[in-house]
Amino acid sequence: MSRWRISKGQAIDLQTWALEESGTKEFLDTLPELPKKGKIKPGLYVSYEIDDSELDGGIDWPDVGVATVFAVLKNGRKEFIGEVRAYNWEAIWLSTTDFDEVDDPQEWWTCIKDAYERFKKTESS
Repeated sequence: MSRWRISKGQAIDLQTWALEESGTKEFLDTLPELPKKGKIKPGLYVSYEIDDSELDGGIDWPDVGVATVFAVLKNGRKEFIGEVRAYNWEAIWLSTTDFDEVDDPQEWWTCIKDAYERFKKTESS
């Protein structure tokens, strides 16, 4: 066990803090959660699943993915669109397929929707 590990409970608390503090919660609340099994209809989905492997930061506190947005396409393929990551109740990163860091939650949400539209357009051509 590493000195820089957080528990699953701490990660859930970090998730709650990060979604509220970042301003992304209001946007993510409009999306259905990504089902873990079964056929999934095309659309945008959010996953709040925390990867246990991210709970150990090794030489520093871990930065944890607290929400991930996926596009599910007509053929059932899932594509990563963006995510919210948090570090030790100090920093939050909003990223998308196009940008490693987006500063504003509204701009981040616009980038998410734009990326989804591009995926849909590419799929239909």
